[in-house]
Amino acid sequence: MDTTEELLTLLKHGYKKILKNNLVGIYIHGSFVLGSYNEAISDLDYLVVVYNPLTLVVKKKLIEYTVGKLWPLAPTKGLEFHIILLRNTLIFNEPVPFELHFSKQHYWKYINNPIKYIYEMHGSDLDLTAHLMITTKFGQVLVGKPIEQVFCLIPKSSYWNSILYDILDAKSTITEQPMYTVLNLCRALAYKKANIITSKLSGGQWGLKNIPAKYSELIKNTLDEYISTLTNKYRRSYNDLVLIEFAEYILNKIKE
Repeated sequence: MDTTEELLTLLKHGYKKILKNNLVGIYIHGSFVLGSYNEAISDLDYLVVVYNPLTLVVKKKLIEYTVGKLWPLAPTKGLEFHIILLRNTLIFNEPVPFELHFSKQHYWKYINNPIKYIYEMHGSDLDLTAHLMITTKFGQVLVGKPIEQVFCLIPKSSYWNSILYDILDAKSTITEQPMYTVLNLCRALAYKKANIITSKLSGGQWGLKNIPAKYSELIKNTLDEYISTLTNKYRRSYNDLVLIEFAEYILNKIKE
């Protein structure tokens, strides 16, 4: 059994044991279902759907199990999940409410004050619109009811707004996170121009074929960095002026 398979097995059985009859299902989305999952640079994205709101005791058990049992097996970027009520997946309202959320970005916030994190981590998230769209189109059921019985269709306009939200600060983030931002801009343009939902990997591959050749080297470098299993040990050097020019070009094309 490889590491990811072991992780998914523990995820399924552990969450089932904690949530019991309240669990509707666990659904994998993100790079894992879009064909670009790489343990060296990816995270594992999943949605947990429940019938009824979670108590603080159950939230505590879930996070403790996630950090204690699952995190040591997680890919480099960790795990990211949202727990959502069934009533909020059957009927779409924006922004989508969630019961609990956790990711690598929140790891130390939790470690430093677990009780505060568990008590405060609920609300709504604009990113959930994109997660729901990918789940309805490409998601995999880890355990539970079929996707078509749990998730309603997501309006294309809402998905597009979620994409725009994710690239809103691209001109500033592109010099801080060049690989992520370049590939994210490519997949945003792919959806705008060709109406296709892509991963960062397939978005970059689309960009190589459809974005002017003057940016091919930049896109290729980010793809090479993304694919490389050494990515967590080095970062390619990029020209900031070229990066900003690329961001401006894509953002202008998106406005057309």
